[in-house]
Amino acid sequence: MSVKTLTIITGASKGLGFELTRQSLKAGDTVVTMERRPSKALVEEADKIGCNFIQFTADLLDRKGAVELLMWLLSDKEYAEHDRLILINNAGVLGPVGPIENASPQVAVDCIRVNFEIPVLLTQAFLNETRSWKGERRVMNISSGAGRKSVPGWAMYCSTKAALDRFTAVTAEDQLGKPNPARLSAVAPGVVNTGMQGSIRASSKEDFPNVDRFIDLEKDGKLQSPEDTAKRLLNYLNSDEFGKEPISDIRNISVGD
Repeated sequence: MSVKTLTIITGASKGLGFELTRQSLKAGDTVVTMERRPSKALVEEADKIGCNFIQFTADLLDRKGAVELLMWLLSDKEYAEHDRLILINNAGVLGPVGPIENASPQVAVDCIRVNFEIPVLLTQAFLNETRSWKGERRVMNISSGAGRKSVPGWAMYCSTKAALDRFTAVTAEDQLGKPNPARLSAVAPGVVNTGMQGSIRASSKEDFPNVDRFIDLEKDGKLQSPEDTAKRLLNYLNSDEFGKEPISDIRNISVGD
């Protein structure tokens, strides 16, 4: 028997988010995205497949708008009939690069909002609005290995991803024992060849002492593709292993590779 899935993904217009969305499109399922720039290519692919695809143009710096949008979506009880309910908090920004005293307050605040505040509020709304639904619920927060070690020049990126890890772990524990507990995991995807990598390589050595390492990764062809990374993340998300470790790294997980 086929499983009918509702998947909600942020930051789907390019890179990893685009691939997570494209590979989530399945006949009979519903996929909802929240991003700045809607994708015509995804609309066309969804039409071919027969997937109910909904794109919302959303600025995730507008926390009130993003949360109200999700709550409005989930107020439609039609979606309560789905067998599986998934939220993927993928959107993220590198934030200021360099010593924090050189950063503008607004850039630091924007990094906190997109990398931590919005995933927290969307997770809270998702869990609250679906608490009485019968479908299996899963939340995958896209984290980073940078949240698990100190990287000079990345004070905001490291700290916001570390905060996302801990929020996910505590929320996963809070779900234990509930009537329909959601599974959650903050997953580091590895070093993926996205636009963010281009921004990293463009950093000065003064601001980011490790820049040569990332230049070499690209030069040596050692960056992971968004396509392969999305496939591995979705294999994990849809497996029985998902959520057993609330803080995980896809490079250490072998599920359907």
